[in-house]
Amino acid sequence: MASYICAEYRNMPKILLIAYYWPPSGGGGVLRWLKFTRYLPELGIDTTVYTPENGVFPGYDAELINEVNSNITVVKFPIWEPHRLF
Repeated sequence: MASYICAEYRNMPKILLIAYYWPPSGGGGVLRWLKFTRYLPELGIDTTVYTPENGVFPGYDAELINEVNSNITVVKFPIWEPHRLF
């Protein structure tokens, strides 16, 4: 049975979404990708989101974190933010 599951997973389409704006950031740019990725796992698409851990955002909406599909892998990595110089 395990080999069947592994073979099925290998054949799943995969998407890597690289997004600067991701919850807890707020705004229209966040909602676009958040709502788009909500349905991908239901369609059988393995979804990974790559986003900065320490980005500077114009607005925060911590409640958006609750809307992230639990079947999505979110990878956060610290970046050097040039906006911090201003």
